[in-house]
Amino acid sequence: MRLFTIFVSLLLIFGATAVQADTLDSTENARKLTDQVMAKVTAGDFLGGFNVMKPYLIIPDSEFNVMCEQAKSQLPVIQSRFGTSVGSEFISERMIGKSLLQIVHIQKFEKHAMRWRFTFYNPKGKWILNTFNFDENIQALFTEYHNEK
Repeated sequence: MRLFTIFVSLLLIFGATAVQADTLDSTENARKLTDQVMAKVTAGDFLGGFNVMKPYLIIPDSEFNVMCEQAKSQLPVIQSRFGTSVGSEFISERMIGKSLLQIVHIQKFEKHAMRWRFTFYNPKGKWILNTFNFDENIQALFTEYHNEK
């Protein structure tokens, strides 16, 4: 699972300059996008959640397709380990300066939760989805939340 998180992060970083992504006008619209992604994911439509993000991601289609295949291969492992998805919960929204926004949700399963982090970048007054990742490291949320105080 951690390898997949690293894979997705690197894929998005290295592909950052390759594609022109759609933009969002506000932090509120960024939050709505993440809510839509989480609604799809928690309803069992993992790839549907990825497709909601696709227009706003800064990676080429070929890399997006590879990422989707990797995620599909992880689904059985996630479900066998954590159980079925039972919902999601918004955790935090944090601005760093005027150009970076991170929105964090958890996906709730019967036996565990997964952390989803979406990082948006605002270079010229519009927000793009720069990176996203998900992992099972929910312990890190306690540190992240403590550091926000």
